[in-house]
Amino acid sequence: MFKFKPLLWIAAFSLFFVASCGDDDPEPSGEADPIASFQFEISADNFLEVKFNNFSQDASSYSWDFGDNNSSTDESPTHVYAEAGEYTVTLTATGNGKTSNRSETFTLTDPNAELARLAGATSKTWYLQREGVALGIGPAMNDNEYWAFGRNTPLGERPCILNDAFTFHRDGKWEHDTGGDVFIDSEGNGGWLGPDADEGCYEENAGNLTSANGDDLSAFANGGNYTFEFDDAAGTITLSGAGAYIGLPNKTADGDNFIPLSSKTYTIFNFADGDVADTLQMALVGANSWNFYLVSYHNPADLPEIPDVVVIDNDLPNETPAQLFNTFASDGPADVQELVATASDVTLTVGVDDPADAAAAKVGQYVRGTAQFADLKFQLGYDCQFTNFTSMSLDVYFPSTNDYSGELSQQVDIFIADASEDNEFWTTWELYQDMGQTATNQWVTVTFNLDNALNREDLDLIGLKIGGENHNVDGTFYVRNFTFR
Repeated sequence: MFKFKPLLWIAAFSLFFVASCGDDDPEPSGEADPIASFQFEISADNFLEVKFNNFSQDASSYSWDFGDNNSSTDESPTHVYAEAGEYTVTLTATGNGKTSNRSETFTLTDPNAELARLAGATSKTWYLQREGVALGIGPAMNDNEYWAFGRNTPLGERPCILNDAFTFHRDGKWEHDTGGDVFIDSEGNGGWLGPDADEGCYEENAGNLTSANGDDLSAFANGGNYTFEFDDAAGTITLSGAGAYIGLPNKTADGDNFIPLSSKTYTIFNFADGDVADTLQMALVGANSWNFYLVSYHNPADLPEIPDVVVIDNDLPNETPAQLFNTFASDGPADVQELVATASDVTLTVGVDDPADAAAAKVGQYVRGTAQFADLKFQLGYDCQFTNFTSMSLDVYFPSTNDYSGELSQQVDIFIADASEDNEFWTTWELYQDMGQTATNQWVTVTFNLDNALNREDLDLIGLKIGGENHNVDGTFYVRNFTFR
């Protein structure tokens, strides 16, 4: 009977709907319960910086729990976390005497995780290992065939190496805290402090940081304006800035050089996370590899103390032998008196044919090998008193089949040292160096006069080096009649 226009019907329905929604509100506007609500945004420039945008309703105060034991009462705070990880953030909104909570869980992930392992979120400090091998040298990375500091020598003998701290900053800055001292090794003494200076730790002062030639070495001192570049793909770390170094100041990829360089590049061969400490092992790679073993402790308090110096007290009895010789014709007593060859990098074969005359008495074959500091050692069981001898001599045959055009030489060196009380006998040895021979395919006699230095009462090791040192070139030589007269 009744007809309604469509527009009027829609308007009537809308009015009914609005009125119905209003009837469901428990309280008038302004007295509603607060509703906590927020969103967050991670900074594109710093993955640890998070901006929280507050969209809460009917609230007059706010309390934020950032999930890392930090909090804020700002309405829309920005928070910077200390490290990557998973965090649960809770916002408590308060209004009209009531509260409302809202929680969100998110994960902060470092976009450059490898750099974070090296430099942390902002910075990370590394030390050479104080337990185990700290540094060494060998023919390849992680191969310390020639020498290892911490395995063959007591750690505490070189505290100025172990107290160094190396800090990588996320922004590319690099710091070196030397502890105020520097290690000067024997390879650098000739041009650093002069030939009479002892190897060891020295305070960083003008006198010790000026070479015997007047070179300014102060760049090796504490501090420095350094930077670093980490190439994850290549596995290298380049330190830039004059004097930047890790481990030993005068070691370079091209050999020993005590003049501060503008940069050094280290190749990483092991980079790993640990439960207590992380590991960073890298090398200066050249003809040989100087290997460095660093650690970074999660809790700095876990860093071990530098071990005390280990004092070796193995003084041998004094003896004065009447004869010292080795003909290398055999191992028998007729051919060996006291000079019994012991383990060394050199391969010695006695009783081989004389290369100049197969019908002559047998001789020894001396194969240098590829060890950087190859030598043949004769360890005595006593401290030798050399009063019965005034000279020593050795016959050497230099085959022309060796290549003497490079680092392999026709040089003969003999040393006498104390190895029973000194782990680093080469720092105090008596060294006799031949200037080098030129004749090949014939026997040459090399003779040294013993000087007053052998008045020492602690010498128990005699060594023989042929072909030079500080290189890896192999060579074969023949020897006979190593004799003290």
